[in-house]
Amino acid sequence: MSKSLNKNGDLKLAVLLSMGGALFSMHFGASSMVWPVNWGKESGTSVWAAFAGAFITALLLTLLGYVALSRGNGTYREIINRVLGNKLGLAYSIASIIVLGPLYAIPRMSAASWDSIVQAFGLNREAKLPLIIFTILFYIITYWFLMNPGKTMDRISSILFPFLIITVIIIVGKGIISPIGEPVAKTYKGSAFAYGFTNGYATAEILCALIFGVVILNSLKDKGVSQERMSKNVVRVGIVGIAMLSCTHLAHMLIGASTGGTIDLEYTALYTAIATKLIGKLGGKLFSIALFFAALTTAIGMTSGCAEFFVEVTDKKIDYKKASIAILIFSTLFGCMGLSSILTILGPILDGIYPAAIVLVLYYSLMPNNQSERHLNLCRYAMITSLIFGVYDSIYTYGIKLNINLGYLSTLYESLPLSSDKLAWVPWTAVAAIMGYLVFQKNKVVSDKNIKV
Repeated sequence: MSKSLNKNGDLKLAVLLSMGGALFSMHFGASSMVWPVNWGKESGTSVWAAFAGAFITALLLTLLGYVALSRGNGTYREIINRVLGNKLGLAYSIASIIVLGPLYAIPRMSAASWDSIVQAFGLNREAKLPLIIFTILFYIITYWFLMNPGKTMDRISSILFPFLIITVIIIVGKGIISPIGEPVAKTYKGSAFAYGFTNGYATAEILCALIFGVVILNSLKDKGVSQERMSKNVVRVGIVGIAMLSCTHLAHMLIGASTGGTIDLEYTALYTAIATKLIGKLGGKLFSIALFFAALTTAIGMTSGCAEFFVEVTDKKIDYKKASIAILIFSTLFGCMGLSSILTILGPILDGIYPAAIVLVLYYSLMPNNQSERHLNLCRYAMITSLIFGVYDSIYTYGIKLNINLGYLSTLYESLPLSSDKLAWVPWTAVAAIMGYLVFQKNKVVSDKNIKV
């Protein structure tokens, strides 16, 4: 019996807490601080309803992502291919990796860091050349660490990450004890729950769990956890890590709500301004520096994971170094757009692919006998339908953002149930799942009759 396990074959408490903390660290990056603060600010007095919605998509489904990999008995690419087939599965997995990597999530790291530095040090927000220079340097440093990790990377993770956590605890603690203002009415139309639910997509945590979940599973195997006890221990580790992440999300949403509409900023600039108000200018500057290193380590991890994926899908025709360089070049180009532009122009793409990821996670984590062909057909119909409606939602959103008259497409979209809350995909996906189940059964019966004849 391993020293890490108890007599039942499960992780001992100390090991469980350690692994839960590691899982928390994997997900606690710039987006897990900045986005909840912004949600809280916009939700105001409706912050609890918004948190309930965000809890499902940003936290609970992230936990289920690890469970899905464990119960699916495969990598992200493998479990998708079982549902969608090799060609469509490959296309979707590549699309999601590109969004998670160079198109959206990685450039968001440099842009978020720059926004914080601009706010903390009083730089000119409109100047483009400093942003471009900073972005290029950020990804050159990222590349250097990818190719020469050494001990410096460990020091950044072991020293600066705890410093960031301590700073966050001080900011959150003071913000809750001595709020900047009183919460005001929410600034958006529609349900606060639906707002939280759909904005929870922005953290991209489900995709992170699906792609990096192999790290947790391999760690459990190394500690001697058997396949029979794997799902239980994944859930236990996930509960510890996600519970910690839930606390930070809620706390950040509460301090965002407590700004009371007194700070007319968004995302990283908002968080840095809050830090400056609560703990002074020096605290705001120290926070922006710590956030830079947190964003850097996240960018390094994401680039590495995405590069490994492309090495795998090309059967090593593209090596790790070339894949990393290509990812960082595109990340630099998109990072130079700045955070607001990235979120406005590229954000709706994430909304397009996320519903299908939700379906995939729910299926593998909750469906009994998820390897059954009949059940896989149910998931196939549901996933394709959610992807179609996700893309439709993205097109509609771009039409509004770019002031393009989509005519009948807009009229049809607005007539769909739950479209005002960006959840039109939900009822149609449920219908498609039922159809997938029934169609498979019908085909099976016809096939059996043909065999008898």
